[in-house]
Amino acid sequence: MTCSIRFSCSALPHDIILKIGSYLQATDLCALSSCSRFWRDLCGSDILWEPLFKERWPLLSTFDGDNTLFPDAQTDDETSQKWRRVYVMQHMEMASRASEVIAFVTEWPAALSLEASEYLHAVETMSSMRLGFRDVELFLFKPNLSVLLNLVGLIYCIKHLKPREQVLDAMRRCGVSEQLVWVKWLTLGRWSRGRRMRDETVSRQVCLADVVTGKEETVLRVLQRGVVHEVLRVCVSTVDLVCTPCTSSTIRNY
Repeated sequence: MTCSIRFSCSALPHDIILKIGSYLQATDLCALSSCSRFWRDLCGSDILWEPLFKERWPLLSTFDGDNTLFPDAQTDDETSQKWRRVYVMQHMEMASRASEVIAFVTEWPAALSLEASEYLHAVETMSSMRLGFRDVELFLFKPNLSVLLNLVGLIYCIKHLKPREQVLDAMRRCGVSEQLVWVKWLTLGRWSRGRRMRDETVSRQVCLADVVTGKEETVLRVLQRGVVHEVLRVCVSTVDLVCTPCTSSTIRNY
């Protein structure tokens, strides 16, 4: 005699299901909510979405003193679904902001290369937009995008958001850590015994992972500082710029 036992997750207490759901990411909750009406209602609970929102955009509440963006204070009502709507709206807003950065980088006349003033402007634009770490993962750390956009996201994360280890892990997950980029800079010749030495041009192809880990620490310092003091010009490119003269006569006005 055989005995079959049928088990339904819906038979579990809701607090147990919500506890399990708290370990899921937003994409997982959206996928699970498409299974049935029961899961749609449960996976839309504020109990799940409020922590996800605050984890992804921890600083946003600081800039919302009038409480125009966020729902009322935290609630234990599992039927409330305000935070899911706010999360989706904010995700769409960040996607729009990221598209502006992508357009800025890709619409330059010389799309294969960027000057320091251009990519640093993109980094500061991202900071003013308050893009979060997850936003950079989703919208800029894409293998099908230009490595210059991957690099802009890398510099932004290191400068404004996360420790290098977390940035490297994210780049590996997204498949962009081994992307290669050319970095070229012109260093002003130093004075020695009353004579000025020749300006030095450095052109180097580097892997993004090496920039993050410190194997190319000099390159990272040059990229972060841009045109300052003894460094007269910095270019990043998807191709070798060795054939392009990089002399004081070709320097732009910054």
